[in-house]
Amino acid sequence: MPVEDKLIAMHARHAIAKTPLDISELSINCYRGCVELSGVIKRPRNFQGNFNVRKEFDNLKMLVRTAHGVKDVIAERVQVME
Repeated sequence: MPVEDKLIAMHARHAIAKTPLDISELSINCYRGCVELSGVIKRPRNFQGNFNVRKEFDNLKMLVRTAHGVKDVIAERVQVME
């Protein structure tokens, strides 16, 4: 992985860290500026009440898209556990 892609992946990880979702099983890779997300997204641990995981995941993708250097976000291989 080129240094630029490693840096972009790091920026994407920083953006993802701002979300309340459980991303412990999420993998983040970057190739030529395109960030690929794969793995499992879950609701926050110890969360009581109504929480829309799908909506928060959409917000997460927008955060990654706005990270410095990101050209596109591919999240087809992410399983959302409601």
